[in-house]
Amino acid sequence: MRYRDALGAYHWASAVGPTKTKATSDLRDKLDTLTGTAQIASVTTVGELCERWLDRALAESSAYWTRSDAAERRGSKPPRPQSMVHSVRAVRNIRARPGGIGDLRLNEATTLALETWLFEQAEESRGRAAEIRIVLRKAFHGAVRLGLLVTDPMAGVDSINRTDPRPIVLKPEELRAIRSILTTSPNMQAAHTTVRNLDALIVILLGTGMRVGEAGALRWSDLDLDGHDPTVTISGTQVELKGKGVLRQDVPKTESSNRTLLLPPSVVDAIEGIRPAWWKPTDWVFPTRNGTPWNTGNAAKVLDRVVELSGGALQKHRVSFHKLRSTAATAIDEEHGQEIAGLVLGHKLTGITRTHYIARAPMAPDVRHTLERLVRSSLGTARVGEQETRKPAKGQHLRAV
Repeated sequence: MRYRDALGAYHWASAVGPTKTKATSDLRDKLDTLTGTAQIASVTTVGELCERWLDRALAESSAYWTRSDAAERRGSKPPRPQSMVHSVRAVRNIRARPGGIGDLRLNEATTLALETWLFEQAEESRGRAAEIRIVLRKAFHGAVRLGLLVTDPMAGVDSINRTDPRPIVLKPEELRAIRSILTTSPNMQAAHTTVRNLDALIVILLGTGMRVGEAGALRWSDLDLDGHDPTVTISGTQVELKGKGVLRQDVPKTESSNRTLLLPPSVVDAIEGIRPAWWKPTDWVFPTRNGTPWNTGNAAKVLDRVVELSGGALQKHRVSFHKLRSTAATAIDEEHGQEIAGLVLGHKLTGITRTHYIARAPMAPDVRHTLERLVRSSLGTARVGEQETRKPAKGQHLRAV
């Protein structure tokens, strides 16, 4: 007979007896035992537990953040959809064969077994191990809450000491190499429109410090290019959801990320260069030929191709959209300080006074002069006098998230 346990997993059970009546009676007794907590733990695996937790978490996140009033609602909120990519990756690593721990039964998942496996993962990647630990803690906490386990084996697992790498800031010669190879190399193997859009995207990221997901979610209605002070309003981000593809999430990464930025002249020129003759306010700034939003993950692959064609002049670990954001953040920090940089980048204000008593201005501080000079350096056109006025580095780069 096929039965369903408390986690929704199906299993087979059978019994043998001298008569049909006796066999049926024994099977019922067996099923009563199997559906008890101890037996559920003996037939359910860690991988199944984590998969069911992930399915529920993804459903809750999608349902909440697709509401039009999601950002304004108070109280606890589920993670934003783009944050769930870390959980998806962690569950995939848990269920990996070989090397995963997904086939371990719940009653076999002791604190020692879980901690030993996690620290083996940490030897290869502390970041990956930290992601996995978060998922396991949430999944096992849920199992105890639902009565599937009496104790939580993850409660005693030691934390993973994660050392974040020093933020990387691209040098002017690296920026020039990226844009030069992208726009002039005959071996790019990319359509002209793709090259033009990617070059404009690089300029936008350098000239605003916005996240690549925020840039990918831009519509023409988010831009005001005709006023005396051209601006861009960031009110959403691009996410990729399982089964739904790439779409715009009408709330950015954090509540602090809602902001309006003043655009430097070079950014305005780059945007004007890709604006079609005919467009609607709801059209994407970076569309595909089908009118859907351009997947920034695909754009990143073109950037990887640039590194390959550099002949060693560019290193892969130094070139990414996030590094462009770090470069912009550091340029702002050097001239205006970390607080101004945080406001431009859309970071959360820290401190009780700032958090609870100071209203955040919707318009970010004006750092156009700083970012205009940074963008010009990517083309090698910054004037010597302007370069000399730039403050020296403070010995540390500003981390951008």
